[in-house]
Amino acid sequence: MIICILKESKVSESRTPLIPKDILFLKKKFPKLNFLIEPSKKRIIKDDEYYEIGCGKFTNQKVDLFLSVKEVSLKKIESNQNYMMFSHTIKGQRGNIPLLKKILEGNCSLIDYELLKNKKGKRQVGFGWYAGIMGTYLTLSKILQLKKKLKKNYIINDLIKNFHNVDLQDLKILITGDGLVSEGAQFFLKKIGIFPSKKHNKNIPSFKILPPNQYYRCMDGRFNINDLIKGKGKYKSLFNKYIYNYDIYLACHYWDSRFPKLFNKKDVNSRFFRIIGDITCDIDGSVPTTVKSTTLASPYYRYKNTEIMAVDNLPSALPYEASKYFSSKLKNVLPKILKSLNEDTIEEYYVSKKGYLNFRYLNLLNYLI
Repeated sequence: MIICILKESKVSESRTPLIPKDILFLKKKFPKLNFLIEPSKKRIIKDDEYYEIGCGKFTNQKVDLFLSVKEVSLKKIESNQNYMMFSHTIKGQRGNIPLLKKILEGNCSLIDYELLKNKKGKRQVGFGWYAGIMGTYLTLSKILQLKKKLKKNYIINDLIKNFHNVDLQDLKILITGDGLVSEGAQFFLKKIGIFPSKKHNKNIPSFKILPPNQYYRCMDGRFNINDLIKGKGKYKSLFNKYIYNYDIYLACHYWDSRFPKLFNKKDVNSRFFRIIGDITCDIDGSVPTTVKSTTLASPYYRYKNTEIMAVDNLPSALPYEASKYFSSKLKNVLPKILKSLNEDTIEEYYVSKKGYLNFRYLNLLNYLI
C-alpha cells in the first residue's frame, strides 16, 4: 500500500501531516507500507529528510491514499482516488462546496481529520491547541499594541518571550469553549501572567471561562448539551449579558448551523468588546461579526468599534511544533484508515466513499443543488 504526502496548496501553509520519525514507526510496524513525497520548497520538513528514510518522490505513481493538511486544490483532484485532509466541507462551507462536488463527481473517497473521534466523541487528531495559543497571541498583540512582527516558523517559547515586560493592564477576557482550542488559549494566558478569576478585580488582568449552559438555554428553561449538539429543542442565546463587561472575547467553542448565534450585529456599539479573537473562525457562524477570514500577514479588520481577529490557519504560524504533535496522533489512527479503504461500510470519518456521500452528512446535498 502506498501513501503520498502532497504539497500543500495554500501559499502560507508549511505544515506536514506526518514527520519522518512517525513514518519510520509505521514502516517498522507495517513493512509493506510505502511512502511518497510530492516535492515542496515550503514544507517545514525538507524533502531530503524524507528521502533519507526511504520515502520516494511522487511523480504521478499509483497511490492508495493522498494526505494533505489543508484542502487540496481542485486541479489536483483525480478520479477514483482517496484523499485525507481538513476539507472544511461538513458544515456546508460555501467556499469549499466546489471541492466536495469534484470529489463526488470523481467517485473519490474523502476522509476528514475533523471527523476522527474516539468512543467518547473526542477528536483524535487536530491542531486546536496550537490554534488557541496563536489566536490568543494575535488578539492580545493587537489590543496591547505589541509591535513585534511575526517571524517565520515561530515556536511557542518565542511567543511567550515577546510578552516579557509587557504591561498587561487590567484586561478582562471572556472565553467560550472547553476543548483543545480553549486549553491552548488558557495555557498561553497563564504563561504570560493572566489567570482565571471568579470575580472582577479592577487592578489585575484575568479571564473567565463561560460554559455553554451559561450562554445557551432551551426556550423551556432547560439545558442539555447532547440535545443542543443534536439540534433537539429550540435554543436561544444568553450571551448578551456578557458583551459589555469584558475587553476581549476569545471564541474557542464548537459551532453548528443548528445553534443560535451568540449576539446580533446591532449589539455592537462603543460598550462592546474592544476586540474579538474568533479562533474557531466560522464565517457567518456563532460570532456574527466574523464576516470574512483574515491571514497571518493581515490578521485584523474593524467592525464598527471592534477589532476582529479571524485568521483561518492559525497553527501554520507554529509549523514545526504543530506538525510534530499532529503526526504523533495521526500515526496511531492511520492503520484503521488504511484498513477501511477497501471495506464496503462507510465509517463516520468519511465525508464520501467512492463518490457516495456518507448518509450521516446527507444534509450537504442542500448545498450541492
